[in-house]
Amino acid sequence: MSKQSNIHFEISERKILLSLFDILVVGFALYGLSYFTGFDYFKIDVNNWTWLVVLTIYIYGFGTIFELYDLKKSSKIETVSSSIILTASVTVLVYLLTPFFTPELQENRIQILYFFLAILIPLLLWRIAYITFIASPRFYKRALLVGETSSVESIVEAFKVADPNYQIIGFINCEAEQEDAIKYNGLIEFKANQIHEIIAKENISEIVVASYNSETISPSIYVDLITLLERGYPIREYTQVYEEMSYKIPVQFVGKDFYKYFPFSRNNKNKLYLAYIRIFDILLSVLGILCALLVLPFIAIGNAIGNKGPLLYSQDRIGKNGKSFKIYKFRSMVTNAESNGAVWAKKNDSRVTTFGRFLRTTRLFSREYI
Repeated sequence: MSKQSNIHFEISERKILLSLFDILVVGFALYGLSYFTGFDYFKIDVNNWTWLVVLTIYIYGFGTIFELYDLKKSSKIETVSSSIILTASVTVLVYLLTPFFTPELQENRIQILYFFLAILIPLLLWRIAYITFIASPRFYKRALLVGETSSVESIVEAFKVADPNYQIIGFINCEAEQEDAIKYNGLIEFKANQIHEIIAKENISEIVVASYNSETISPSIYVDLITLLERGYPIREYTQVYEEMSYKIPVQFVGKDFYKYFPFSRNNKNKLYLAYIRIFDILLSVLGILCALLVLPFIAIGNAIGNKGPLLYSQDRIGKNGKSFKIYKFRSMVTNAESNGAVWAKKNDSRVTTFGRFLRTTRLFSREYI
């Protein structure tokens, strides 16, 4: 079995690494393309350095909007590939539409495709390399577990299921010593006063605190953890590590201290991303309404024949932050179908009208306009 590497990166370092190499690989690709081929739309030299600066701003800006630097997304190609495609596409589009800061478009329009591929392909290849050689299990951290002995076994097993390559070197029982204390022999148990020695000797990358109740942590361990934290040593809570690896929250291990893991001190919302999504939603909604207007006369005729009643049906729904709103959709059931209260629709529901069955089959009824 090959020896695992001890290389690891903290969050800020990884984001810097991602953004820096995104720009480098694209820059080298464009330089190589213009140097070895007849591509002359984008040339990197002392006279045109502003073109590269603008491109860098666009890649980083749109990469931030499309969450290209989200570390969870960046750890898997299936989640980051869509961000790469969107970033490359919008970057090229905006770059072409800002000729005051960018080169003039050549008569040979095929160069637009070359320009797009020179951004897309290097980003994809670099991110595949990042996932393979940096975010892969071979670079995962060697962890020291601090928690109650009674829960260590279940926590270690949960880690193995989430990622078999995550190395837990040993554990420290955070409870005060008792004569009838539970023993766990599946993992090396270190003494509480050995924590500094173990970190240096075993090359521990981070400490994972897995205490169901913070009141059980003994004062001596608490002081050591605070000291290590003040020195900048990475100390993380178990549920956060587990969620990062498995994209799941281990609710069975979330105790009464769960509130302290909420990120009250910071806003996790990407403002640029939310603004883009809102604008995109509005544009798609307007387009959807315009398309609906084209088929509305035919639906109205079908409703008059097969439904015999109001064309639209409204319902109250609960949206973001608990705010209520009203939706309108094409009616597919008989009038007053929920006069006795809301009832889930079922297969061959007798309340569905003839034309309503057509709407449900074609999914036209599911378009909701707020």
